[in-house]
Amino acid sequence: MESRRPVRGTAAGGVATVCFPVEEGSSVVGLLEVELSDPMSARESRLVEGVLRILRNQTALLDYGERDTLTGLLNRKVFESRFAKICGDLPQVISSESQPHSWLGLLDIDHFKSINDTYGHVIGDEALLLISQIMQRTLRGADSLFRFGGEEFVVVLEETNTPGADIAFERIRTAIQNHRFPQLGRVTASLGYTTIHRQDLPAICVERADAALYFVKRNGRNGVRCFERLMESGLIKVKDKSGDVELF
Repeated sequence: MESRRPVRGTAAGGVATVCFPVEEGSSVVGLLEVELSDPMSARESRLVEGVLRILRNQTALLDYGERDTLTGLLNRKVFESRFAKICGDLPQVISSESQPHSWLGLLDIDHFKSINDTYGHVIGDEALLLISQIMQRTLRGADSLFRFGGEEFVVVLEETNTPGADIAFERIRTAIQNHRFPQLGRVTASLGYTTIHRQDLPAICVERADAALYFVKRNGRNGVRCFERLMESGLIKVKDKSGDVELF
């Protein structure tokens, strides 16, 4: 993986093996291990490498329409197309806080306009890229991360109970706060999140998370709040059936 070149070896029992790096963009995302009764010839090795190049090019074409060009994260269009599947996999009823289900978090970088105005868009883009990498390292492999544009990101946690969601979203906020960004030093983020329901539409679910996010930003930023708990405490209430919310 470090050399990005095929590595030959011998497995138990004397079987010849060749490991090929599988690349996606500028990263190595996997290994292809080939076992043979006889050592692989140079022609066969070139053939495998050619097939892997075709695979890399095909993946790049698919990613072009699905991923944000700056961060490499999935984009808003993909989120909306995948949301129905996320809802379809949910239980009909969530009976307790210990029952695993899915959550949607909306994260916004605090004072991002000030970062761009003070340091320029190059530094702002670097901050966006670093924050996306921090979040990817913090999340589990089963979780999903999307860039919605600007300084907004959507996080989807699957198969997580209420205490687990609290921990996961707070871990993201803490990881961003503790990172030291070149030239910027400390950067913080605000995050609001909500339970995903089986009957949800993408816009309605994002609206709930956005209401919790807005509450955080109105109350000091650099925090994490749950929409449902804000509702229970009376800090947010639904004004009418359209889903509009009012903050106190």
